Amino acid sequence: MSRINNLTWLKDNERFLQINSKLAMDVSLSEDESTFCLSVAILLIKEYEKDKRRTSYLEFGYYLILNYALQSDNYEPLFDLSTNLGFYPISKFVLENGMVDEKRLHHYFVNNGLSKFKYQEITETLEQRKFRNQLVESEARDNCYIAPTSFGKSSMMVELISELELDKIFIIVPTKSLLTQTYKLINSTFTDRKVIFHDEMYGGESNFIAIFTQERALRLLKSEDKMKVDALLLDEAHNLFESSSRSILLSRLIRKIRARKPNSRIFYFSPLISDSDNLKFEEQQKIDTKRIQFNIKEADINEYRLNGRVYKYNRFLNVFFDIKSDRDMLTYIDENKRSNNFLYLRAPRKVEKFAGILAEKLPFTENKELEQLAITISKNVHEDFYCVELVKKGVLYIHGKLPDLIKEYLEFNFRKIGALNFIVANSVILEGVNLPIDNLYILNTYSLGAKELTNLIGRVNRLNEVFGGENPSLTKLRPSVHFVNSEEFNRAGSNMATKIGTLKSGKFSDEIKNPTLLNFDISKYDHIIENSSSLEAIDSARRGKSNALSIIERENFLTESPQTEVDRMKVQFLESGLHSTYYDSGSAFDTILDKVEIVQTDPDSDELDPIEKVYLIFISGLENEIIDLSFARLQNEKARNYYRSFVKNIHALTLKEHINSTVKYFYTNASETGNNIFYIGSSYGELAKDGSVIGTKTYIDLSTKSHKELVNLALVKIKMESDFLSYKLNEFVSLLKDYGVISEQDYDIFIYGTAKKRNTDLTKLGLSGAIIKKFELDGQIKNIEIDNLGHIFVNGEFKQYLEMQDDLVQFEVRKYITI
Repeated sequence: MSRINNLTWLKDNERFLQINSKLAMDVSLSEDESTFCLSVAILLIKEYEKDKRRTSYLEFGYYLILNYALQSDNYEPLFDLSTNLGFYPISKFVLENGMVDEKRLHHYFVNNGLSKFKYQEITETLEQRKFRNQLVESEARDNCYIAPTSFGKSSMMVELISELELDKIFIIVPTKSLLTQTYKLINSTFTDRKVIFHDEMYGGESNFIAIFTQERALRLLKSEDKMKVDALLLDEAHNLFESSSRSILLSRLIRKIRARKPNSRIFYFSPLISDSDNLKFEEQQKIDTKRIQFNIKEADINEYRLNGRVYKYNRFLNVFFDIKSDRDMLTYIDENKRSNNFLYLRAPRKVEKFAGILAEKLPFTENKELEQLAITISKNVHEDFYCVELVKKGVLYIHGKLPDLIKEYLEFNFRKIGALNFIVANSVILEGVNLPIDNLYILNTYSLGAKELTNLIGRVNRLNEVFGGENPSLTKLRPSVHFVNSEEFNRAGSNMATKIGTLKSGKFSDEIKNPTLLNFDISKYDHIIENSSSLEAIDSARRGKSNALSIIERENFLTESPQTEVDRMKVQFLESGLHSTYYDSGSAFDTILDKVEIVQTDPDSDELDPIEKVYLIFISGLENEIIDLSFARLQNEKARNYYRSFVKNIHALTLKEHINSTVKYFYTNASETGNNIFYIGSSYGELAKDGSVIGTKTYIDLSTKSHKELVNLALVKIKMESDFLSYKLNEFVSLLKDYGVISEQDYDIFIYGTAKKRNTDLTKLGLSGAIIKKFELDGQIKNIEIDNLGHIFVNGEFKQYLEMQDDLVQFEVRKYITI
C-alpha cells in the first residue's frame, strides 16, 4: 500500500485501537468514545478533501461513521456525511425511514434535492449520475466504465443502446447464464429490433442487437466476413487480462471489429480494472474512463481459525481483533447464518460433500415449497440426485459440472423460495449471477487473489437489496463475510489470515497475462532466463516466451484478410481454436488439407457420418501429434460409437432418461471389459489410469460406488461430455461444413438433432432438444410462432398447455418466451 494511503500507524494510539476493538465486538461506545471516534472520522475526511489521492482516509472515516450509526442508532452523522459527499441513496433511505428529525429545514431541502438523482426507481450516488451521463454523451471511440458490483451496469447498457442509435451492436458476456439473463433484458426493452443470442439466429438483417459469448460472435464474423459492427459492449472486461484461450478469443474479437470498422465504438465494463490503459491493444488508443472511486459497502470480515477462535479484521489498521470462540466449524456457520447464505468452495466434489455435511447438521422443518421443489427435481433429474434430499433441509449446491438448465433452475429457486437458506457453490457464481446473498462463508482461498476476493465479496448485499426488496436495511452496507478455516476443505494447517490481508488497501494491480495486449511484458521471461538458477524455471520461461510469441504471430495473421483459398482455410482452422489440439499445428494443417481434398473427391465419403469424417481427417495418421487426450480418444472405434450414441441421446432423451442410460452404460462397460476403472476427469478423479493412487487422478473405480453415487457421477459425466461436444467436437464438425466436407442437412442433424427448420429455429433460441420433442409429441409446435424480429409468440392453447406442465418445464420455456 502506498505511503499516502497507509493508516496502520493509527493503531499505535491505544485509545483509538480500543474503540475499534469495541466496534468489532459490537460493544457500545461511551459518550467520550463516540465523540473521539467521530472526531477522528471527521479529521480523516478533511484530510481526503485536502488531497483526493488519500482515498483510504475517506473510506476509513466513512467506516467509522457507518459503524457508529449502526451501533448507536444515531444516524445524523451518517446522514450529513452522505449528503455532503453525494452518497444519496443513504440520505434518501435515512429520510424515508424517519431515522433523523424530518422537521429540520435542512432535511426538507435535502429531500427535495434528492429527487433530481432519481433514475429508474432508484436514487443514484453523485458519481453514478455524473458518470452515467458522461458515458452516454461521450463521443470517444473507446470508453471504460469501472464501478463496484451492482452499480447499475445493466441499466447503463440499455441507456447506451438507446442513445447510440447504431445498426449493429454486440454485447459480449462471459457465460451462458449471463447470455440468457441479458437477452431477456434487451429483448423485452427493444421490442422493435431484432435481438439474437446465437450466431445462427442471424438472418441477414442490417439492424440488430446481438448478445453473444466471444465464441458465438467470432463464428458470426467468420461466416459473414464483410460484416461491420458499429458498437461493442464488453461485460466483465477484466477477463481480457488473462492468458486463457477465451481471453485470447476476446481480444481477437475486439481487434477484428476495429480492423473492419476503425471508427467502431467499444465500451468496457468492469468492477475490477486498476488502469484502463491496460486494455489497449494498439498504441494510438485513448480510452475515456469513468471510475466510481467509492463503494458505499464496507465488508464486515471475520475469520474462524482451526483452534476455534474467531477474529474480526480491520483492513485500515491491518489488525485482527480476537472476539470469541466457537465449538466447531459447523456450529460457527449455523450460529452466524442469515436468510441467504452463500458458502464458497473451489472443487465440485467438495462442494457436494460439504452441502451434505451441512444439511445433516440442520434440523428438518416441514415446508410445502421445499417439498414440491424436491418432487420436481426428483421427477426431472433423478430421485437419487443429491439435491433432492438437500433442498428439504433448505440447502442446495451448484457448480460447473451440473447441466446448465439444472444449475439455472436451482439458482432461480434460491431467489424465489425464502426457506432455501444455503447455497454451496464454486466460481460459477462469480460472473453476473445475481442472487439475494446476505452472508458469505469462504471455505477455500486457493487461486483467489485480492481481485477475485473483492469480486466474490461484492456479490453480498447488492445495492438493490440494501435500499429495496423485501428487507431493506442500512446494516446491509456492512456485508457479512466469514473466512472459515478447516483442514478437510482447505488444507493442512489452514490459515487464511495472509490472504485476508490482501484486502487491506482495497486496491489491486492489473496482471497482464494476455500477449495480444499492448502492456503485456514479454521481457519478464528474459529476466527469469537470465537470473534463475533453476533449470526447470528457465525451461518454463523459454516455453512461456515461445508460446507468447506464437500467439502474437497467430493473432496478427488472423486480423489480416486472407489472400488465397489456402489462407482462408487456414484462418478457419485457427479461428476455430482447433490448432491447439496438435503439437505442430502447421504440419497438422498441411496434412488435414490433403485429407480434405481426398474426402471431397471420394464418392463413397457421402456414406460416412460426421464423427467418422472427423476421425479420418483430423485424427487418422495424426495420433502422435495430438495433445488433447480427450479428443485423441476418438481414435478408438468404441469411443466413436459412444459419441454417436451420446449425440442422439442429448437431442432425444430427457435428462432423467439420459442419466439412467449413462448408469446402465457404467454397468455394461464394466461387465463387458471386466475393468471397473473408468475415466471421469480431474474434478472427480480418485485414481490413476492403472488404478493406483499415484499419478494423475482422472479415473474412478466403479465397483466402489453405490447406485446413488453412480447416478450423481452420471449427471457429471453428461455435463462433461456435453461440454466436449459443444466446445470441441461440434467445432470440428462446423469446420468440416466450412470446408464443404459435410452437407448443411448432416450438420443440422448432428448439431440440433433434426433438419426440420421449425425445430432448429427453436433450438437456436435456446430450447433443449428434449423439450422440443415433447412439444412435437404433444402437438404444440404449431402453437409457437417466431416473427421476423426473432420474438416468440404463443397462442392461448399453448398457454393453457404450459400451465399444466411442471415447474421445471415452465422455467425452461419462460427463459425464452414471455407469457
